[in-house]
Amino acid sequence: MTECDVFIIGGGPAGSIAAAKLVQAGYHVELVEKVKFPRFVIGESLLPRCNELLEDANILEEVKNAGFQFKGGVAFQNEQNDLKVVDFSNNMGQKHNSSFQVRREVFDNLLLEQAKKFGARVTMESEVIAYDEDANIVTVTHKDGSEEKYHAKKVVDASGYGRVLPRLLGLDAASGLKLRNAIFRRVENDIRHTDGTDGYIYVDIVGDNDAWIWNIPLSPTVTSVGIVCTEEYFNSFDMTPEAFWEHIVHTQPTAKVRYANATPVNEVGYIGGYSSNVTRMFGENFVMVGNATEFLDPVFSSGVTLALESGSKAADLIIKEFKGEEVDWQVDYQDYMMIGVDVFREYVEAWYDGRLQGILFSKAPGSDKIESKIVSVLSGYVWDTKNMFVVSPTQAVNATYKALTGIDPQ
Repeated sequence: MTECDVFIIGGGPAGSIAAAKLVQAGYHVELVEKVKFPRFVIGESLLPRCNELLEDANILEEVKNAGFQFKGGVAFQNEQNDLKVVDFSNNMGQKHNSSFQVRREVFDNLLLEQAKKFGARVTMESEVIAYDEDANIVTVTHKDGSEEKYHAKKVVDASGYGRVLPRLLGLDAASGLKLRNAIFRRVENDIRHTDGTDGYIYVDIVGDNDAWIWNIPLSPTVTSVGIVCTEEYFNSFDMTPEAFWEHIVHTQPTAKVRYANATPVNEVGYIGGYSSNVTRMFGENFVMVGNATEFLDPVFSSGVTLALESGSKAADLIIKEFKGEEVDWQVDYQDYMMIGVDVFREYVEAWYDGRLQGILFSKAPGSDKIESKIVSVLSGYVWDTKNMFVVSPTQAVNATYKALTGIDPQ
């Protein structure tokens, strides 16, 4: 039996930042990861809030020095030639107003290596197969087939799409969002804007909001290109994922110009029905962080932000608990995380039903007055209670949409 203070399942951003903070606070951390790093994963666009969380964990300088593509904002464009460029520096005065576009295989490995340097004990290619919640004992099968049991004071599930504890404890729940698919690949030598937004993520709307394309520049020559749509829309083409990707990218008006001379770097990938949820985020002896809890949608790059926020917050509360201070995990963790999740969820729903696009593309007088508040949300500052779009996201979005378009969304 291996004894430790904290056992972490998964070495992605949520697990790594939790491990980094816990070991720097002096605790013995065992982290087990199912696969060998580096490994490919999507979710390559970070938000300014990420920089603040990385800085708090003493990792930001390493990220800055890694040579990732600078990201100053996001741009939205549709087939009616509407364009909205969002500069992150136009926020509500938050500390960070830029971030990075990252190859996740490099970024995730960097974070995990930093956790190791700080003192976390990391075991790769090992899988959690059982969890005794009452005794807080985790059973792991290693690469060589051997089995090991770990006894921890606290278990953190950062298993991402693997969703280890939701699966073992029966905590999975249906997502409230409509399930969508992502079809993606990387290309090189695309044609980019020359107005200073070449490092921005561009979101291209397909047709009448039938789908959307992410365009994430990962380097001066390589770009991640993904299409997000419903299963029904994808099936209506009766195409393979590769044929579908080629068709959409080379027929959507803005994308076909950008990728006219681009060449593929890798094969087309496909993820179906990516949204997920859980019935609860914690128990007496465990806490779930990152995508092991709830994953919304990639449209506003919220995934890594929520992963880092939850991993960081969980680590802070574990440290507080270990010091003998009182922690209300419902209020201090789950309710806190749901503030940000609910803000992002409202924006996701408003994106797909058209309300947010009506706001973003509005030319109506007064639209500039609420811009900093929306920019702050799009920057990942979704816990800033000075922002009406955080305190009352649905009411704020609906009132703004009505004021700018004259249409009552009710």
